[in-house]
Amino acid sequence: MAINSNASRANQRTLAHLRTLRLNLDQARSALMHYKDDRVDRDRLEPAARRVDDLMNLYVTGAQDSARSLAWITEIQVVIDRVTNPKSTRALQATGVEIAALLALVTAAEPKAS
Repeated sequence: MAINSNASRANQRTLAHLRTLRLNLDQARSALMHYKDDRVDRDRLEPAARRVDDLMNLYVTGAQDSARSLAWITEIQVVIDRVTNPKSTRALQATGVEIAALLALVTAAEPKAS
């Protein structure tokens, strides 16, 4: 029973970080809504937001696929690193904190090779 309880708590922590990451991405995109020149960076963030949604769906269903999670988190990080518009800097810096926390949670949940 303790294993299920620990897994559930880790799952809830992961979901909390994913919600915060999604909120930060929304804030970054909102900062880029006012000018035509911002559109390129705003559009770059859309696939990252969709990947966060995919991760949330993965964890809501209880399917903890560490390999897929790590691949998607890396994909999100690559997209975020390509955004250079200073208007979204603060929100994107906050995404870095959440991504680091997610990476720590996912790697801690990986089964250890014996």
